[in-house]
Amino acid sequence: MNSLNKRKSALLVCMGLVMALVLTVFAPAAGMEVQAVRKVTSNYKYRKAPAAKTGTTIVTARPYKESNNRKKAMTAVSWVKFTAPKAGTYQFTFSDYVVKANKNEKFYGAITMHTGISSYADSSYPQTYLKVKTNGGKTYTLYMCSPSAYIKPAKADTYDSLSTRTATVKLKKGQIVFMDFNNGSTITCKVKIKKK
Repeated sequence: MNSLNKRKSALLVCMGLVMALVLTVFAPAAGMEVQAVRKVTSNYKYRKAPAAKTGTTIVTARPYKESNNRKKAMTAVSWVKFTAPKAGTYQFTFSDYVVKANKNEKFYGAITMHTGISSYADSSYPQTYLKVKTNGGKTYTLYMCSPSAYIKPAKADTYDSLSTRTATVKLKKGQIVFMDFNNGSTITCKVKIKKK
């Protein structure tokens, strides 16, 4: 083999090693991004709520309905839950809050944070409300609107309906956060959760 062929062979080997290195470094990261996106549909019973996890979850939340509980009419909201894998501060970002059948429709709704399992077996709500930090202060309820309905306030407070809401809260390991979606139509919403 002459010196030119040897150089070509060495170059091909080097290029192969570089490609292998690139695939080793970037392929797992790309795979993790795909795995991080989940799709769930909320449940009217909080004890059966599907799980959102750290990363991004696309939630389909069904509209509220009137139901009978011990012959007393009440509004039923639909639920999604998150269980903290570790103790620490978690950030929840809610965005892309739109009507599933018409993403351009102007729409308003709310997401309320709860925690704890009620001691009453037939209870329709968790044990307590969970106060979170958000635009404008601390609150239990995050008022949402579709991007088409959003009007930028001079200064956001807890009662403004925003197209993107961020909530920050400190959680214990294993603590469950229940998110109740209160909306009059079936909506989809992107929920991104990360540990700060």
